[in-house]
This record gives sequence, C-alpha cells and structure tokens, in this order.
Amino acid sequence: MSGPLYFDLTEALLSTSGKRTQYYGIARTVHEIGREAALLKDDIRFVVFSFGMRQFYEITWRKRQDGSVEFDLPKDVGQKWVRSYFGKNSILPFIFRLLNRATQRKNRNNWLKHAGHLMPVAIDSGIFFSAARPKLIVDMVRALRDKGSIASIVPLLHDFMPLHDGATKRFRKLDRNFLADNRFLIEQARQILTNSNFTAKELKTFVDKGMLPDPRGPVNVVQLVHHCPDGTEQSEITVPNEPYILTVALNLGRKNIEVVLEALRLLKADGKPAPKLVIAGSHRKRLRRYASRPVFSDIHERLIFIDNPNQTDLVNLYKGALALVMPSKLEGWGLPAGEALWCGTPAICSTAEALREVCGDLALYFEPDDASRLAEIIEKLETDIKFQHELRKRINEARPTLRTWNAVARETLASMQALR
Repeated sequence: MSGPLYFDLTEALLSTSGKRTQYYGIARTVHEIGREAALLKDDIRFVVFSFGMRQFYEITWRKRQDGSVEFDLPKDVGQKWVRSYFGKNSILPFIFRLLNRATQRKNRNNWLKHAGHLMPVAIDSGIFFSAARPKLIVDMVRALRDKGSIASIVPLLHDFMPLHDGATKRFRKLDRNFLADNRFLIEQARQILTNSNFTAKELKTFVDKGMLPDPRGPVNVVQLVHHCPDGTEQSEITVPNEPYILTVALNLGRKNIEVVLEALRLLKADGKPAPKLVIAGSHRKRLRRYASRPVFSDIHERLIFIDNPNQTDLVNLYKGALALVMPSKLEGWGLPAGEALWCGTPAICSTAEALREVCGDLALYFEPDDASRLAEIIEKLETDIKFQHELRKRINEARPTLRTWNAVARETLASMQALR
C-alpha cells in the first residue's frame, strides 16, 4: 500500500463510555474487523480521534491467552459529538459554534483526564480507513484536510436509511444532515466499501437520483457476518426456562418491533400459546411506554426487557431462543439475524432485501406489516417440533458456509491493495 494503513477505532472507543460497553451494530463491526485485521497484518496503525483535541491518537493492542486481540482503549473519555449545521443560513454555523464551546471544553477535559497518556499521531499520507458513522468520519476527514493531509480516505458505508422518506421519526432534519455527510464523504473518498450488495445498490440509486455525487473511485462490497463470538465476561442474567422469542436492538419505527408485539397479542387473543418475548438492547423509554399500552395488557407478563446484555449473555440468549425475530422495514445488513444462524437458532425475518442477503433460504420470512403471518410462523415453530428440528438441522449443516469476521477483515484489507 502507499504509506501506512491507519485503522480508525473511534466508534469502538465511544462505545466504552458509560456504565458498560455498548457492543452492538457499528461499534461491534469496527471492533471485530479491527481485531482480525491486527492478526492478519502486523504493520497496521490503529488510531482514535478526539473531538475535543481535534487530533488522532495511537492505540496499542495485545494478544489474550486465547489468541484473540484486546485493544488498549481508554474508558469514559466522554467525547460528546457536536452536530455541524448544514443549511443556507450563513449566521447559524457561528451560533452553533458558540453554543458548543462548553461541550468542546468538556471533551478536552475528559480526554486529558482519561486518555492523556495516548500518543498523538500525524496522519499525513497513506490510507485512512474508517467504518464509523458518517457524521463522525466527516469531522475526522475535515481535521485531516485542515492539517494538509493527503491520506487516501476509505469509508465503509453501512446504510442509507435516513434518505428514505419516513424511515426515521425526524426525517427532515436527519435527511439534510445525513445527506450532507454522505455527499462530503463520497467526494473525499478514494475508494468506498459497502457492507452488503443491497447498500451498494442503494448508493447507486441515490447517485442516479442526483442526491449523491458519483464516487471518484471504486465501490467494493464487503459483506458483513454471521459470526457471533463467544463472550469472555461472566454471565449476569438467567435465560428464561420456557419458550421465548428474542429480539436484539429493536425499536419503534423502522426497526418495527410493533409488529412483534401485535403478533403476540393476536396469539393470546386467539387462545394460542404465546411464547415469552425477550427484548435485548439499549434501554428505550419510548418503547417501554408503547409496550405498556392497554391494548397489550394480555401480553405484559410475557415481555422480558434485558438492557445491554454482555456478550456471554447475548450468546446464551441466542442459543436458548425458539427463534430470533428481525422485522425491520429496512436494513443495511442485519447482524442479529446472521448471529442467530451462527448460534443454530432460526431467524424469522421481514422480507427486507438486505435480510434476504444475510439469511438466504435459512430464514422464515413475512411481510413487515403482516402480524398475522408472523403469529402463524411463531406458532408453527413452537408447536411443530418436527418442523423446528428440521429447520435447525438445515441451519447447522450450513454453518461452514456462514461468514466470519476473519473473512470480513481479509476482504477489507484486500480491497485496499488496489490503492498502491
């Protein structure tokens, strides 16, 4: 490659702030690709970005006894990201900067307190790779360019959900900012990676519509994984001892947990067996209020909320579940569906195109608004033991074909060989 490869771990760093590590979605993607890449290529330089200091810092790593990689990421750095303003009003950017001075001071103070021992890194050239959220990468790239860096920028793009009308609860605001972030990244990128064929297709669609610029370099697909590593932490929960279906990182709206609640309500109303529903992920007050509505009173005692389970408990929840349900209306990939299959557990998915890419013929599908069909699938899995065993047998036989984080890291590094 032309110069060093700098691998950005900022998203993983931010996930370590707070009471416990938030180990889902993009943070997991960054962490796992980084771990495998460290074992594959010994001259990668791992870095994190401080939004308070406007500077990159080097992260070291070491091998655990089991051969896996542990990054020496500081905890509780408290780097609160500050939204840039994208609009026609020329005065508002200055107002935003004034209002955010206190946040920037706090960012700097937290960094010096918890990460002051890290060594700064000047990324003058080479390749800068990041799989963080676009809004974070934009700030990083601006900092690089402000310092005269000529490094080749390679982002991994996860999805274009906020560009779909109605895909988020505050679509207008998110559309404008998300659009501006992605336009900037695409214009700066020497190469673009996408996490699925579906995301690559979405990119082309929005380019053809004139919403996004033509990439100036190649667009390469590096599909994500099914691989779900075992945890190293002690278990903190008790897995339910009766049949349950599992959801991971679901919310209202695009993630569409509403249809799961309605399917259980229909089963209960029809006098049919309704399994427990384990809702694992971040604590979401709005979701809990929604689930506590009187219309769901018959299933309230069937709901189990588990906030931020550690990796050991998450794997145990996957393995013990009757099925994972992933009802999203849109996804860029769909890690929980793949992870369920890796653990030998059936996945019940919406017909979203990306979920079909993840699961192929190993999943059971329903239209995302069809609660009746979802209820039928859940009932069949719970009552037809032969059907359930045959499905699990098919999933287990397909295990050697499922994608691993090692494969993702290999393909990610290989894709950048062309930038020599």
